[in-house]
Amino acid sequence: MINQRFSKFIGKRYNKTILLSGIMILCLVPVYIFNFNFALKSPHVGTRDRLTSLDEGDAYNIPSLTELERMSTTELMEIYWKYVNRLQILCKDVIRVGSLDDGGKEICVDKPYRPKAPCIVYSFGINFKFDFDEAVVDMLGCDVFAFDPSMNKSTSKFSEHIWFYKWGLAGEDTVNNQGWQLKTLSTIRKELGHTNKTIDLLKIDVEGDEWHAIPQMISSGALDDVKQISMETHFLSKRPFSPKNWGSFPLPGHLQLSALKQLNDAGYRIFMRERNLGSHQQWPSLKGYITNVNEISLVRPMK
Repeated sequence: MINQRFSKFIGKRYNKTILLSGIMILCLVPVYIFNFNFALKSPHVGTRDRLTSLDEGDAYNIPSLTELERMSTTELMEIYWKYVNRLQILCKDVIRVGSLDDGGKEICVDKPYRPKAPCIVYSFGINFKFDFDEAVVDMLGCDVFAFDPSMNKSTSKFSEHIWFYKWGLAGEDTVNNQGWQLKTLSTIRKELGHTNKTIDLLKIDVEGDEWHAIPQMISSGALDDVKQISMETHFLSKRPFSPKNWGSFPLPGHLQLSALKQLNDAGYRIFMRERNLGSHQQWPSLKGYITNVNEISLVRPMK
């Protein structure tokens, strides 16, 4: 008798649980559909969660420089936003190297791209944080060459597998108005004896000078044997509503986008992107913002 009553009690509770679960699902489905449709339509939402296909055709290609020169700020922002928020190639195995905060990078460790010792990593932009560089050594066994002209630190050997240079990255060999020594990637590779060696990973966080450096890296052939790039992009103004642009060589939006296009034309494809929520730009004439500092990680498909 007790067992029968207990079974009936459990049965009632079980049926109530199923009923409540069904009601919750019915309530959540419309919300999910709304959010999914909003994500597909909104120009301010672009995450890998809504990526349905890596083959988007020419819809999000960056136009030619001639076309970019004729565009408004709003149009340039829309192109940038759409471009950095669309993954272009699938990397099945992505790992975080270094801090979860600013400074850490996402890299692809699929078989064709995974750095294996002996491997070479260039790391531009340190800001006294060597967590990325140390993680590269610990996780991948690479030799790391770290660069940052803004640090009050002399060129020296930081550890057994990390060398530090008080140099910055730019599109020409020069000294900027802050007294920082800047060099092109091709000059640095030549001075370090790496002209004929593969660079497994190129990390770039140079506060806007990436736009000035990229065209020279491509035209000089310095990127020809670079397997992957993890780069922080700084688009348009340094701060919301501020006319001051990023970097030692401030470039207008159409030249920044042209540099991105040149990376694409050189074969590099985005497999990961991450937003820096601390830096944003108002979307002209709209009540909204985009993050104008975004991390992108790229590989060049192996032939």
